[in-house]
Amino acid sequence: MSTGSQVLTQDPLLSPTERFLPKGIKEVLPSPELANPISALNSQNGLLSRMPASCVPFAQLMRLDKPAGFWPYYMPSLLGLGYGACTAQSAPSPGVLFSLCGLFYAYCFFLRGAACCWNDTMDQDFDRQVGRTRNRPIARGAVTTTQAHLFTAACVLAQGPFLMMLPLVCTYHAIFMNVLFGVYALMKRVTYYPQVFLGFPFAWSIFIGCASLGVDFASNDRIFLTTMLFTVVVLWTVICDTVYAHQDIKDDVKAGVKSVAVRFADSTKELLSMLVFFLVALLLGIGSLAHLSALYFMFTCCGSAALFIMLLAKVDLKEPASCASFFYAGFFYGGLSLVSGFAIEYAAREICGENFDLEQALLS
Repeated sequence: MSTGSQVLTQDPLLSPTERFLPKGIKEVLPSPELANPISALNSQNGLLSRMPASCVPFAQLMRLDKPAGFWPYYMPSLLGLGYGACTAQSAPSPGVLFSLCGLFYAYCFFLRGAACCWNDTMDQDFDRQVGRTRNRPIARGAVTTTQAHLFTAACVLAQGPFLMMLPLVCTYHAIFMNVLFGVYALMKRVTYYPQVFLGFPFAWSIFIGCASLGVDFASNDRIFLTTMLFTVVVLWTVICDTVYAHQDIKDDVKAGVKSVAVRFADSTKELLSMLVFFLVALLLGIGSLAHLSALYFMFTCCGSAALFIMLLAKVDLKEPASCASFFYAGFFYGGLSLVSGFAIEYAAREICGENFDLEQALLS
Protein backbone atom coordinates (compact mmCIF):
# COMPACT_ATOMS: atom_id res chain seq x y z
CA MET A 1 0.00 0.00 0.00
CA SER A 2 1.42 3.42 -0.88
CA THR A 3 1.83 6.10 1.77
CA GLY A 4 -0.56 8.41 -0.02
CA SER A 5 -3.45 5.94 0.34
CA GLN A 6 -3.11 5.49 4.11
CA VAL A 7 -5.42 7.11 6.64
CA LEU A 8 -3.46 9.62 8.71
CA THR A 9 -4.09 10.33 12.39
CA GLN A 10 -5.14 13.78 13.45
CA ASP A 11 -4.92 13.51 17.24
CA PRO A 12 -4.67 17.12 18.52
CA LEU A 13 -2.60 15.94 21.50
CA LEU A 14 0.20 14.78 19.23
CA SER A 15 3.09 16.92 18.02
CA PRO A 16 2.85 18.37 14.47
CA THR A 17 5.06 15.59 13.12
CA GLU A 18 3.32 12.77 15.02
CA ARG A 19 -0.08 13.82 13.63
CA PHE A 20 1.04 12.53 10.26
CA LEU A 21 1.93 9.05 11.44
CA PRO A 22 -0.24 6.40 9.72
CA LYS A 23 -2.72 4.51 11.87
CA GLY A 24 -1.15 1.45 13.40
CA ILE A 25 2.36 2.91 13.23
CA LYS A 26 2.81 2.47 16.99
CA GLU A 27 2.56 -1.27 16.48
CA VAL A 28 5.60 -1.27 14.21
CA LEU A 29 7.70 1.37 15.95
CA PRO A 30 10.06 -0.36 18.37
CA SER A 31 9.83 2.11 21.25
CA PRO A 32 8.04 5.29 22.44
CA GLU A 33 11.26 7.23 21.86
CA LEU A 34 11.31 6.28 18.18
CA ALA A 35 7.58 7.01 17.89
CA ASN A 36 8.49 10.67 18.40
CA PRO A 37 11.18 11.42 15.79
CA ILE A 38 11.69 14.96 17.02
CA SER A 39 12.53 13.96 20.59
CA ALA A 40 14.80 11.20 19.33
CA LEU A 41 16.67 13.66 17.15
CA ASN A 42 16.88 16.28 19.86
CA SER A 43 18.95 13.90 21.93
CA GLN A 44 21.14 12.81 19.03
CA ASN A 45 21.74 15.57 16.53
CA GLY A 46 22.22 19.26 17.29
CA LEU A 47 21.62 20.40 13.71
CA LEU A 48 18.19 18.81 13.29
CA SER A 49 17.10 19.70 16.81
CA ARG A 50 17.35 23.39 15.86
CA MET A 51 15.20 22.99 12.75
CA PRO A 52 11.45 23.64 12.58
CA ALA A 53 9.54 20.38 13.05
CA SER A 54 8.14 20.58 9.52
CA CYS A 55 11.67 20.59 8.03
CA VAL A 56 13.04 17.66 10.01
CA PRO A 57 11.56 14.86 7.85
CA PHE A 58 13.05 16.40 4.69
CA ALA A 59 16.41 16.86 6.40
CA GLN A 60 16.24 13.18 7.34
CA LEU A 61 15.48 12.28 3.72
CA MET A 62 18.78 13.99 2.80
CA ARG A 63 20.44 12.09 5.67
CA LEU A 64 21.66 15.28 7.35
CA ASP A 65 21.52 13.31 10.60
CA LYS A 66 23.85 10.67 9.11
CA PRO A 67 26.89 12.49 7.66
CA ALA A 68 28.95 9.28 7.35
CA GLY A 69 26.99 8.34 4.24
CA PHE A 70 28.20 11.46 2.41
CA TRP A 71 31.68 10.07 1.76
CA PRO A 72 30.72 7.36 -0.77
CA TYR A 73 29.34 10.16 -2.94
CA TYR A 74 32.19 12.62 -2.48
CA MET A 75 35.35 10.51 -2.29
CA PRO A 76 35.07 9.04 -5.83
CA SER A 77 34.87 12.61 -7.17
CA LEU A 78 38.16 13.42 -5.43
CA LEU A 79 39.60 10.18 -6.77
CA GLY A 80 38.63 11.23 -10.29
CA LEU A 81 40.26 14.64 -9.78
CA GLY A 82 43.46 13.07 -8.42
CA TYR A 83 43.64 10.52 -11.21
CA GLY A 84 42.97 13.20 -13.84
CA ALA A 85 45.56 15.55 -12.37
CA CYS A 86 48.25 12.86 -12.35
CA THR A 87 47.59 11.62 -15.88
CA ALA A 88 46.88 14.95 -17.60
CA GLN A 89 49.37 16.10 -20.23
CA SER A 90 49.37 19.50 -18.54
CA ALA A 91 48.73 19.33 -14.82
CA PRO A 92 46.00 21.67 -13.49
CA SER A 93 46.96 24.36 -11.00
CA PRO A 94 46.36 23.77 -7.27
CA GLY A 95 43.84 26.62 -7.31
CA VAL A 96 41.74 24.86 -9.96
CA LEU A 97 41.84 21.59 -8.03
CA PHE A 98 40.82 23.19 -4.73
CA SER A 99 37.97 25.03 -6.44
CA LEU A 100 36.71 21.82 -7.99
CA CYS A 101 36.94 20.02 -4.65
CA GLY A 102 34.64 22.64 -3.14
CA LEU A 103 32.27 22.57 -6.11
CA PHE A 104 31.96 18.78 -5.99
CA TYR A 105 31.35 18.93 -2.24
CA ALA A 106 28.27 21.09 -2.79
CA TYR A 107 27.17 19.09 -5.82
CA CYS A 108 27.41 15.77 -3.95
CA PHE A 109 25.30 17.19 -1.11
CA PHE A 110 22.31 17.43 -3.47
CA LEU A 111 23.23 14.26 -5.39
CA ARG A 112 23.07 12.31 -2.15
CA GLY A 113 19.79 14.01 -1.22
CA ALA A 114 18.18 12.97 -4.50
CA ALA A 115 19.50 9.40 -4.36
CA CYS A 116 18.50 8.81 -0.74
CA CYS A 117 15.04 10.33 -1.13
CA TRP A 118 14.31 8.25 -4.22
CA ASN A 119 15.62 5.13 -2.52
CA ASP A 120 13.38 5.72 0.53
CA THR A 121 10.38 6.28 -1.72
CA MET A 122 10.93 3.02 -3.57
CA ASP A 123 11.74 1.07 -0.39
CA GLN A 124 9.03 2.41 1.92
CA ASP A 125 7.23 -0.94 2.19
CA PHE A 126 10.51 -2.75 2.88
CA ASP A 127 11.58 -0.06 5.35
CA ARG A 128 8.49 -0.64 7.51
CA GLN A 129 9.59 -4.25 7.99
CA VAL A 130 13.21 -3.50 8.99
CA GLY A 131 13.99 -2.31 12.50
CA ARG A 132 16.74 0.13 11.52
CA THR A 133 14.72 1.83 8.78
CA ARG A 134 11.10 1.73 9.92
CA ASN A 135 11.35 5.24 11.39
CA ARG A 136 12.44 6.86 8.11
CA PRO A 137 10.21 9.80 7.13
CA ILE A 138 8.29 8.12 4.30
CA ALA A 139 7.99 4.77 6.07
CA ARG A 140 6.50 6.38 9.19
CA GLY A 141 4.22 8.67 7.17
CA ALA A 142 5.82 12.01 7.97
CA VAL A 143 6.32 12.60 4.22
CA THR A 144 3.87 11.40 1.56
CA THR A 145 4.94 9.66 -1.61
CA THR A 146 3.98 12.70 -3.69
CA GLN A 147 5.97 15.04 -1.45
CA ALA A 148 8.94 12.70 -1.69
CA HIS A 149 8.82 12.69 -5.50
CA LEU A 150 8.71 16.50 -5.55
CA PHE A 151 11.60 16.70 -3.09
CA THR A 152 13.66 14.27 -5.17
CA ALA A 153 13.03 16.43 -8.24
CA ALA A 154 14.09 19.53 -6.29
CA CYS A 155 17.37 17.87 -5.25
CA VAL A 156 18.06 16.86 -8.86
CA LEU A 157 17.38 20.39 -10.11
CA ALA A 158 19.57 21.84 -7.34
CA GLN A 159 22.54 20.06 -8.91
CA GLY A 160 22.15 22.18 -12.04
CA PRO A 161 23.88 25.41 -10.95
CA PHE A 162 27.01 23.50 -9.97
CA LEU A 163 27.08 21.49 -13.19
CA MET A 164 26.75 24.72 -15.19
CA MET A 165 30.19 25.73 -13.86
CA LEU A 166 31.72 22.62 -15.45
CA PRO A 167 32.21 21.55 -19.08
CA LEU A 168 28.96 20.46 -20.72
CA VAL A 169 30.04 16.82 -20.90
CA CYS A 170 29.95 16.71 -17.09
CA THR A 171 26.20 17.40 -17.20
CA TYR A 172 25.66 14.42 -19.49
CA HIS A 173 27.59 12.19 -17.12
CA ALA A 174 25.67 13.58 -14.13
CA ILE A 175 22.32 12.86 -15.76
CA PHE A 176 23.35 9.27 -16.44
CA MET A 177 24.67 8.92 -12.89
CA ASN A 178 21.31 10.07 -11.47
CA VAL A 179 19.57 7.52 -13.68
CA LEU A 180 21.86 4.78 -12.36
CA PHE A 181 21.01 5.73 -8.76
CA GLY A 182 17.35 5.60 -9.71
CA VAL A 183 17.64 2.10 -11.16
CA TYR A 184 19.74 0.90 -8.21
CA ALA A 185 16.78 1.44 -5.87
CA LEU A 186 14.97 -1.40 -7.67
CA MET A 187 17.86 -3.88 -7.79
CA LYS A 188 17.38 -5.46 -4.35
CA ARG A 189 14.08 -6.88 -5.66
CA VAL A 190 15.61 -8.76 -8.59
CA THR A 191 19.21 -9.67 -7.72
CA TYR A 192 21.39 -10.64 -4.79
CA TYR A 193 24.05 -8.22 -6.07
CA PRO A 194 22.59 -4.70 -5.67
CA GLN A 195 25.88 -3.58 -4.10
CA VAL A 196 27.63 -4.29 -7.40
CA PHE A 197 25.14 -2.11 -9.23
CA LEU A 198 25.48 0.63 -6.58
CA GLY A 199 29.18 0.76 -7.34
CA PHE A 200 28.50 1.93 -10.91
CA PRO A 201 26.99 5.38 -10.13
CA PHE A 202 29.63 5.94 -7.44
CA ALA A 203 32.39 5.00 -9.89
CA TRP A 204 30.85 7.24 -12.56
CA SER A 205 32.13 10.19 -10.51
CA ILE A 206 35.60 9.35 -11.83
CA PHE A 207 34.42 10.29 -15.31
CA ILE A 208 32.99 13.60 -14.08
CA GLY A 209 36.17 14.37 -12.13
CA CYS A 210 38.36 13.78 -15.19
CA ALA A 211 36.01 15.65 -17.53
CA SER A 212 35.97 18.66 -15.20
CA LEU A 213 39.74 18.95 -15.80
CA GLY A 214 39.38 18.52 -19.54
CA VAL A 215 41.06 15.10 -19.36
CA ASP A 216 39.92 12.54 -21.93
CA PHE A 217 39.60 9.48 -19.70
CA ALA A 218 38.60 7.32 -22.68
CA SER A 219 41.63 8.07 -24.86
CA ASN A 220 43.67 5.13 -26.12
CA ASP A 221 46.40 5.68 -23.51
CA ARG A 222 43.94 6.01 -20.60
CA ILE A 223 40.94 3.78 -21.29
CA PHE A 224 42.49 0.70 -19.65
CA LEU A 225 43.68 2.68 -16.62
CA THR A 226 40.27 4.33 -16.26
CA THR A 227 38.50 0.98 -16.44
CA MET A 228 40.79 -0.38 -13.73
CA LEU A 229 40.08 2.59 -11.46
CA PHE A 230 36.35 2.31 -12.17
CA THR A 231 36.51 -1.34 -11.08
CA VAL A 232 38.37 -0.32 -7.91
CA VAL A 233 35.47 1.92 -6.88
CA VAL A 234 32.92 -0.81 -7.63
CA LEU A 235 34.87 -3.29 -5.48
CA TRP A 236 35.30 -0.68 -2.74
CA THR A 237 31.53 -0.10 -2.73
CA VAL A 238 30.72 -3.81 -2.58
CA ILE A 239 33.11 -4.32 0.33
CA CYS A 240 31.77 -1.47 2.44
CA ASP A 241 28.08 -1.77 1.62
CA THR A 242 28.01 -5.54 2.07
CA VAL A 243 29.26 -5.16 5.65
CA TYR A 244 26.72 -2.35 6.15
CA ALA A 245 23.91 -4.66 4.93
CA HIS A 246 24.75 -7.15 7.67
CA GLN A 247 23.07 -4.77 10.14
CA ASP A 248 19.68 -5.71 8.70
CA ILE A 249 20.28 -9.25 7.49
CA LYS A 250 17.63 -10.95 9.65
CA ASP A 251 14.94 -8.41 8.79
CA ASP A 252 16.01 -8.41 5.12
CA VAL A 253 15.54 -12.17 4.86
CA LYS A 254 12.03 -11.89 6.33
CA ALA A 255 11.13 -8.95 4.07
CA GLY A 256 12.53 -10.58 0.94
CA VAL A 257 15.28 -7.99 0.43
CA LYS A 258 18.20 -9.35 -1.60
CA SER A 259 21.85 -8.40 -1.03
CA VAL A 260 25.37 -9.77 -1.19
CA ALA A 261 25.19 -10.06 2.61
CA VAL A 262 22.13 -12.32 2.36
CA ARG A 263 23.62 -14.38 -0.48
CA PHE A 264 26.97 -14.96 1.27
CA ALA A 265 25.82 -14.70 4.89
CA ASP A 266 28.09 -17.52 6.09
CA SER A 267 31.15 -16.63 4.02
CA THR A 268 31.11 -12.84 3.83
CA LYS A 269 34.59 -12.30 5.23
CA GLU A 270 36.12 -14.82 2.86
CA LEU A 271 34.42 -13.14 -0.12
CA LEU A 272 35.41 -9.64 0.95
CA SER A 273 39.00 -10.71 1.62
CA MET A 274 39.18 -11.89 -1.98
CA LEU A 275 37.71 -8.59 -3.21
CA VAL A 276 40.29 -6.63 -1.18
CA PHE A 277 43.02 -8.69 -2.87
CA PHE A 278 41.68 -7.80 -6.33
CA LEU A 279 41.24 -4.14 -5.33
CA VAL A 280 44.87 -3.85 -4.22
CA ALA A 281 46.07 -5.73 -7.31
CA LEU A 282 44.24 -3.23 -9.52
CA LEU A 283 45.76 -0.31 -7.61
CA LEU A 284 49.23 -1.78 -8.11
CA GLY A 285 48.51 -2.21 -11.81
CA ILE A 286 47.35 1.40 -12.14
CA GLY A 287 50.52 2.69 -10.50
CA SER A 288 52.72 0.55 -12.70
CA LEU A 289 51.00 1.38 -15.99
CA ALA A 290 50.75 5.10 -15.16
CA HIS A 291 54.42 5.20 -14.10
CA LEU A 292 53.59 6.68 -10.70
CA SER A 293 56.25 7.04 -8.03
CA ALA A 294 56.78 5.07 -4.83
CA LEU A 295 54.71 7.68 -3.00
CA TYR A 296 51.56 6.43 -4.72
CA PHE A 297 52.39 2.80 -3.93
CA MET A 298 53.18 3.66 -0.32
CA PHE A 299 50.04 5.67 0.47
CA THR A 300 47.36 4.32 -1.86
CA CYS A 301 48.38 0.68 -2.34
CA CYS A 302 49.96 -0.17 1.00
CA GLY A 303 47.66 2.15 2.93
CA SER A 304 44.49 0.67 1.42
CA ALA A 305 45.70 -2.90 1.89
CA ALA A 306 46.59 -2.34 5.54
CA LEU A 307 43.34 -0.50 6.28
CA PHE A 308 40.98 -3.08 4.82
CA ILE A 309 42.87 -6.04 6.23
CA MET A 310 42.62 -4.45 9.67
CA LEU A 311 38.93 -3.55 9.26
CA LEU A 312 37.96 -7.02 8.06
CA ALA A 313 39.84 -8.66 10.92
CA LYS A 314 38.17 -6.39 13.47
CA VAL A 315 34.55 -6.22 12.28
CA ASP A 316 31.92 -8.37 13.98
CA LEU A 317 29.27 -9.02 11.34
CA LYS A 318 26.74 -10.03 14.01
CA GLU A 319 27.07 -6.66 15.75
CA PRO A 320 25.23 -3.78 13.98
CA ALA A 321 27.38 -1.09 15.60
CA SER A 322 30.53 -2.82 14.38
CA CYS A 323 29.14 -3.02 10.84
CA ALA A 324 28.24 0.68 10.91
CA SER A 325 31.76 1.55 12.10
CA PHE A 326 33.24 -0.48 9.25
CA PHE A 327 31.05 1.38 6.76
CA TYR A 328 32.22 4.78 8.00
CA ALA A 329 35.89 3.84 8.26
CA GLY A 330 35.85 1.97 4.95
CA PHE A 331 34.45 4.88 2.99
CA PHE A 332 36.09 7.77 4.85
CA TYR A 333 39.54 6.44 5.70
CA GLY A 334 39.48 4.11 2.70
CA GLY A 335 38.67 7.08 0.50
CA LEU A 336 41.46 9.14 2.03
CA SER A 337 43.88 6.29 1.43
CA LEU A 338 42.84 5.88 -2.21
CA VAL A 339 43.01 9.62 -2.89
CA SER A 340 46.18 10.31 -0.88
CA GLY A 341 48.58 8.57 -3.25
CA PHE A 342 47.35 10.61 -6.23
CA ALA A 343 47.29 13.81 -4.17
CA ILE A 344 50.85 13.36 -2.85
CA GLU A 345 52.07 12.35 -6.31
CA TYR A 346 50.56 15.54 -7.74
CA ALA A 347 52.01 17.70 -4.94
CA ALA A 348 55.50 16.21 -5.42
CA ARG A 349 55.39 16.98 -9.14
CA GLU A 350 54.23 20.53 -8.45
CA ILE A 351 57.05 21.12 -5.98
CA CYS A 352 59.88 19.17 -7.66
CA GLY A 353 58.86 19.35 -11.30
CA GLU A 354 57.00 17.14 -13.77
CA ASN A 355 59.87 14.63 -14.04
CA PHE A 356 59.91 14.00 -10.29
CA ASP A 357 61.94 10.94 -9.28
CA LEU A 358 61.59 9.89 -5.62
CA GLU A 359 64.71 7.72 -5.56
CA GLN A 360 66.83 10.46 -7.02
CA ALA A 361 65.35 13.00 -4.62
CA LEU A 362 66.21 10.82 -1.62
CA LEU A 363 69.81 10.26 -2.81
CA SER A 364 70.50 13.90 -3.57
